[in-house]
Amino acid sequence: MSDPSAKTSLVRRISEQSLGNVALHYLRRYSATRKGLTQVLSRRVKRHARLKKIEAPADAAAMIDRVVERMVKSGYVDDRRLAENKHASLRRQGKSVRAIRLKLRVKGVPAELIAETTRSTVEDELEAASTLVRKKKLGTRPERRQKDLGVLVRAGFSYDVAKRSLAAAVS
Repeated sequence: MSDPSAKTSLVRRISEQSLGNVALHYLRRYSATRKGLTQVLSRRVKRHARLKKIEAPADAAAMIDRVVERMVKSGYVDDRRLAENKHASLRRQGKSVRAIRLKLRVKGVPAELIAETTRSTVEDELEAASTLVRKKKLGTRPERRQKDLGVLVRAGFSYDVAKRSLAAAVS
């Protein structure tokens, strides 16, 4: 019924202005890193070229870089802010530091920024593990103790932290 190219028919050609509009529209809905926004814009250019059956502009990569830099300078893209917010959000969900680091790496946050924002103490890890124990109702049945430990270890917590958090849940 609907033509897939009808969605992009309003954009007659890829330009820096059209990519800027796409970036702003995307950033209104989602937080993104430099790398993430670059990937979104690259996919848009490739999709546009495929649907229009044309070659992607030769300077598309340069246009994308300029748009991303403009978004960074305007404050719409901030890797540090995203890393801190994502860390806090995942911590509230009961995620371990290992799981948080992995999620941030997948999001495209630079490694040095990940190391800086995810510093953690044993007490922080215990608190996150306790949150997970409470959410998943672990430690309620003694015969499932090994399975509950397995859940916590697979979630990225050390054996010691998992054991201590289960012991705290039982008492």
